[in-house]
Amino acid sequence: MKKVYVLAALMAALIIFVISVWLLLPSPQKYLEGFENGMGTWIADADVPEDPNNPGQPVEWRIRRVENPSHSGRFSLELFIDGRQDDGTIWIETKIESGRRSQVKVSFWFYSEEPSFNTLAVICTYIGAENPEVEDDFYVLGPANEVAGWKKYEYSAVIDSSQSGEVWVAVGISVRFETYLTYYLDDVEIIIS
Repeated sequence: MKKVYVLAALMAALIIFVISVWLLLPSPQKYLEGFENGMGTWIADADVPEDPNNPGQPVEWRIRRVENPSHSGRFSLELFIDGRQDDGTIWIETKIESGRRSQVKVSFWFYSEEPSFNTLAVICTYIGAENPEVEDDFYVLGPANEVAGWKKYEYSAVIDSSQSGEVWVAVGISVRFETYLTYYLDDVEIIIS
């Protein structure tokens, strides 16, 4: 009988321990941006070459909010770059306050008008504790012209932001072929756990 009480006490202690750990763990932070009311906390940035036809000026590029095509709602972001110099990376970025080691996941919907057997551009992303500034900061997810229409992409990384107190997330495209490029981006979600 004494063994039953000891076993019951151990089980109760284990249950209390599991519940305590579960309650004390921070719940994941979730951020979703569909660009229905502007760009939210996202900022456009680029690492692009000089335009040989306009010395001292960068090649033309823009990231702007547009109606259609959109994955959900009425708005998405249009990413345009003059890629005729066979170079350049454009992206949107956001900073989130976080001063700990975290698993960070970004997912988003990306639109290409048509597939291509040539790699015209690649989809790139960044997760880190510093502000991304150059093309080499980015991780390539794959070709931008994989499908006609919308396709979901995801990327995750574990980072330690205890020194900087910041988590930076960025999503964009990088030129791989000498042509004008236009793509669309919508429903960006970040989960920090």
